Amino acid sequence: MKIEWKLDEEGGIDPIDPVGDIVISDGDRTIQEESTYLDSWFDALITGAKNITSVNSLVIDIAEEPHALRLTQVLQGLQISYKDKTIWVAELDEFIKTLKQSATSFILKFNKKEMDKNELLDKIRDFVDFKQKQIC
Repeated sequence: MKIEWKLDEEGGIDPIDPVGDIVISDGDRTIQEESTYLDSWFDALITGAKNITSVNSLVIDIAEEPHALRLTQVLQGLQISYKDKTIWVAELDEFIKTLKQSATSFILKFNKKEMDKNELLDKIRDFVDFKQKQIC
């Protein structure tokens, strides 16, 4: 499984509205969204990771997006759907590990002062248990 993203840095990074492209792949199938709010995507994925173990299926609204993200437990794994695309993850732990790695590299793009301007960046930082040591 892979969660890759590319932040639009043309004109500088906007910590309030961090726009870019996201790709979620199981190696065979891909969910891809371009020019989207990456913080909202990470928030939705994190919400899913935190809550999927207590239910069999979740529908999570992604802020600013017209379509919802759907997560469904399948045996020890996970099915992730968006629009008409579906990917499969063999184990929930793999999804959480990949999400934490991708979210960590995303959050490192912002300094503490920028994170304070966006509540979703704080939630992402809390999920990865990242302690920003920069003093701004």
